[in-house]
Amino acid sequence: MCKHGFRLAILITATSIVISNAVIASDLIFAQADTSTPGAEKKSKLIDLWQPGDPGQRMNIRGRVTSIDGTPLGGIQISLRQANGDGDYTDNYRATLETDDKGRYQFGSVVPGNYFGAKHVHLTVYQDGFEYFDTSILFKGDPNLDEHYEDGTAIFLEESTVKGETIMFGRFDIVLTPE
Repeated sequence: MCKHGFRLAILITATSIVISNAVIASDLIFAQADTSTPGAEKKSKLIDLWQPGDPGQRMNIRGRVTSIDGTPLGGIQISLRQANGDGDYTDNYRATLETDDKGRYQFGSVVPGNYFGAKHVHLTVYQDGFEYFDTSILFKGDPNLDEHYEDGTAIFLEESTVKGETIMFGRFDIVLTPE
């Protein structure tokens, strides 16, 4: 990882997430405001890569993209890819998300299976005016996660039951540095 990506990864936080609905538009997936509750704070919609029958433990990750001064960055495209629950890479677990006007994004997936080491989700951001951001979301408690693993930031996944189904929730915020 480049020295800039490592410096930025240190600023990423870990907490929990709330489920919303999904919107998918061709190859580009948009995190859009939920308009179902007039007057309430709008939340970015959940983009769900998981499909019924997919192997693995379901998870939802959300976060915000901000500049180093804390300003939310809307319209930022985040590319992500990961292995499915069996540890195989497929196109079903690859997407480009776009942050809403408050810099928020969400995606549903599965906890990736082992693929040559620690379980992880690759994230990259290419945005004019900001340094390139490239990291991996890792998961605390993964037995393959070594304390010397420097290619990402480990987050905590919190277990919750939603409509009778156990889902893991996590938070991954991204801070971009101007060029």
